[in-house]
Amino acid sequence: MQLKGFLLMMSLAMGAVACSDDDANDNASSAEGKQFHVALAVGSDSQSQTYVQSLTDLTTGDVSFNGYGFEVPSTRTARIYASNDGGSLYNLDYGGGRIYKYTAGGGQVYTKVEETNVQYAVGSVHPRWTKINEEYALLHNIVTENLYDDNGNYLRTKATAYLVSIKLADMSMGSVEQFEVPYDATEAAAGNYVMRIDAPVVANGKAYYGLAKRRYNASTGAAVSATYTNTQTLVVDFPSLANPTLISTSIAKGATNGYRTPASHVDEQGDIYQILTVPNKSYETSILRIRNGAYDESFNFNLSKLLGENTISNGWFYVGNGIGYVPYANSDKGALADPVWSVARVDLKKGTAVKLNLLEGLWLQQYQYSVAQDGKFYMAIAPKGEAGHIYVFDVTSESPDGFTKGAAIQTGADAYYIGIF
Repeated sequence: MQLKGFLLMMSLAMGAVACSDDDANDNASSAEGKQFHVALAVGSDSQSQTYVQSLTDLTTGDVSFNGYGFEVPSTRTARIYASNDGGSLYNLDYGGGRIYKYTAGGGQVYTKVEETNVQYAVGSVHPRWTKINEEYALLHNIVTENLYDDNGNYLRTKATAYLVSIKLADMSMGSVEQFEVPYDATEAAAGNYVMRIDAPVVANGKAYYGLAKRRYNASTGAAVSATYTNTQTLVVDFPSLANPTLISTSIAKGATNGYRTPASHVDEQGDIYQILTVPNKSYETSILRIRNGAYDESFNFNLSKLLGENTISNGWFYVGNGIGYVPYANSDKGALADPVWSVARVDLKKGTAVKLNLLEGLWLQQYQYSVAQDGKFYMAIAPKGEAGHIYVFDVTSESPDGFTKGAAIQTGADAYYIGIF
């Protein structure tokens, strides 16, 4: 089906809340039991639209958004989270500067219950956010400014962080902080600066934000890719979001902010495991450990070496007991924007990584989230514009075939799944 016809059919079924009969989908859920929210984006450019529907069973039936689903309001691709029981859906209108809360009534029925304008608190209509737990989400943004001396000579680029905590019960703002991000004088003199923070986690009374850098070329006046000499994380007190510091390590080099996939996770012992979302194949993909507020210099889980591939990743998913799943692109075959993606199962305790035998031609650059439940991990996997399945991974299996195929999923022209929430 062509994109124009695909969007037209969906637009006929959708409004603020879609009210079509749930029988339109074989696998539509009622409002009873835990609800999983399956999300599809249409349009791989910056103006893509996002649609969701909720299911209570991911293992059987068919999932299609052909004339079915709820359109999540967003200027660009929606940034979605859900409550643990699936009864609430939270959305950041990226480009609109608003956050929303919906109750899920099953299938394509979503009812807006809260809306908050956060643009002025974070200094942008394009902030990023992360659900921290059932009580809070964190909104964050960086604003940069080039500083010059009295003679017009470039000194450094100042990065100002805007941090806001959001109370998920009513989507109200809690702590609101603004400060200059700490910087290293040597790096600043070379033009390097923090251009983005994202993917925070909270552990032991601190919030840890991954960050990405850029470099200002004073001779050309252009911002260019930074050369990473280390790995850094911004740390603030939680819940106050005050007292910023930077922690760093040189055991591996790269960005730590992720993209839309989570980049850091807290394990059962309170340690943080953080993947390096490296900018290109000249950097290796590693998962590092933060313990007791500092990088553990003895731990470097090098995914690129373990898989024997040049890999680039936007983030990963942790399912417990040291086990996780990493979507990654093979940078010898293409870039992040190309359909050269795979998924690896990693075991941080055993130090192993296994590439899973999934479909070829995957594009997971904008994959946002997936869920683990009762010893199974679920991902909605289909090549862009093609059919696929919800894959049900056995988290105890070390086999590249350690999964079964659940519900069949359909896409459409230039459409792709961005997660299960």
